[in-house]
Amino acid sequence: MNYSNCLFIIDTAWGDRWQIHRRLQELKIPCKCSTGQLLVVTVDTPTAAIQVWSVTRTQSIGRSQLVNWLDRCFTLRADCNGSELLHD
Repeated sequence: MNYSNCLFIIDTAWGDRWQIHRRLQELKIPCKCSTGQLLVVTVDTPTAAIQVWSVTRTQSIGRSQLVNWLDRCFTLRADCNGSELLHD
């Protein structure tokens, strides 16, 4: 996929929209959101696309789901010469 100025239109609750807008601005991802309008995000790299997905996801799922997701992210399992290493 060519990410040259790919636009994402995000339709979410008003309060969530502004939180997403603020976070994307912090990440230096171009976006605009006017009162009563949808959030429009310009994505030009795969990394920016993943960041948009991640930011919107954190607004759309519950806290317990986020905690479970983070727990899974921090668990590393590696099999080195038959021995299993666990990191929590």
